[in-house]
Amino acid sequence: MTRWPALTEELRMQQLLMEMSLREWLAGYAAGGGRIHCSRGCRGCCTLAVSTTFTEALAIAATLPEGLADRVDAYVNRLLALRPRLTDLAAYLRLHRREIGPCPFLDADGACAVYARRPFSCRALLATRESPWCSVDFSELSSAEKQAFVATLDPAVVAFPTHYAAVPRALGEEFEEQAKRRLAATFGFALTGNLPLQIYLERHCRLSATIPLGDEATRTLLVSRGVDAPFLLQLAPASS
Repeated sequence: MTRWPALTEELRMQQLLMEMSLREWLAGYAAGGGRIHCSRGCRGCCTLAVSTTFTEALAIAATLPEGLADRVDAYVNRLLALRPRLTDLAAYLRLHRREIGPCPFLDADGACAVYARRPFSCRALLATRESPWCSVDFSELSSAEKQAFVATLDPAVVAFPTHYAAVPRALGEEFEEQAKRRLAATFGFALTGNLPLQIYLERHCRLSATIPLGDEATRTLLVSRGVDAPFLLQLAPASS
């Protein structure tokens, strides 16, 4: 019997636990005069490359709203067209934001169409500055502009030098690491990386059927699809 239902149910419970922890932190932050500027449709951070565990991707793939599958395919086609220029992680992150475009799961109003299933990395981004800052490419700012921005941040609150709150970031990393370890304990390795790409591979290649066959079979599949670059997808052994 497949082990994916147990893993995705465990993931759902972990997501609920993270939401409870975030609500508790947000209440204390607001009581102390803090403000989070995230709101429905603000979407600035949705131009960032989103990395998740495969379990998170599978949970979204299983409940993908009608009409979004074609948008995932279009996103991956743009990603693969840029593949020759994606020479390293820095190039990938830069070109993702500038040329690939926003997350394929945004609806017409700029809201997340998979919000209930959104990954830990998305849940962890809570902005302590106005939403336009989430769209800024800081590599394009002058030294003076960067210094002026950094001077507005509270190092005790943010994941410095970003304007995203540190506690949610740490929670997201902790829960994602737990999901990664659970994958590795189940199959001997964990697959993580680009979220829409993993969903695409599940829809078109049944990636969830290949992973139980082992890391070599999984790596062979990734190579055959031309997506084995370490900044796109990562296979980590259970001991890592």
